[in-house]
Amino acid sequence: MIVNKVTKLYLFSTLIAFPFYALADTKSPDSQKQGTLVAAAESLQNYVIDQDHSKVSFEVAHLVISTVTGDFKKFKGTFKFNPEDLSQTQIEATAEAASVDTSVKKRDDHLKSADFFDVKKFPTMSFKSTSAKKTGDNTFELVGDLTIRGVTKQATFKVTHKGQIKSKEKVMQAFKATTEINRKDFKVNFQNIVEAGPVVGDTVTINISCEGARSVK
Repeated sequence: MIVNKVTKLYLFSTLIAFPFYALADTKSPDSQKQGTLVAAAESLQNYVIDQDHSKVSFEVAHLVISTVTGDFKKFKGTFKFNPEDLSQTQIEATAEAASVDTSVKKRDDHLKSADFFDVKKFPTMSFKSTSAKKTGDNTFELVGDLTIRGVTKQATFKVTHKGQIKSKEKVMQAFKATTEINRKDFKVNFQNIVEAGPVVGDTVTINISCEGARSVK
């Protein structure tokens, strides 16, 4: 008799509780999606670009058969990044045009002139992202507005997330990115033709090596 009473009591409590368990397990897809978005948003963090461990460089054809490389020594920027959702990536960065360095002073002076960057009139170049699209486990495309010589055009960087390092004081993220632009789209129109062909090619490859950090509170 005691067993029967216990069994009946168990069955009764199960019947009473079942609707609540069912309700808890039947969340709508929208609510589940919302929970995922909230969790992802909580992981989006602000980082500052570390100039000492980053590089903004370029390369362009010279006389068709060779390549000139250079970089910009002064730049700064910030970005927002979530390693769990690469499509949330956002960045804003600027570089000082007068900091161009190709290791040849005469050429650098020419690049600073009105023939190329016209640094007195346009002292900075900038990039501000507008969207990001994941393309692989650690790769994504970053689309944004690139401004050179006061001209703004859309540019797409192919980005690889190289990884992150955590310490007691900060978290660091590292990336490599590249894109190609036509310099004439930005009114960098200097041209000098010799027998071998154009002295300076039209296509410029921009390569970025970036490390950013945030403090751990």
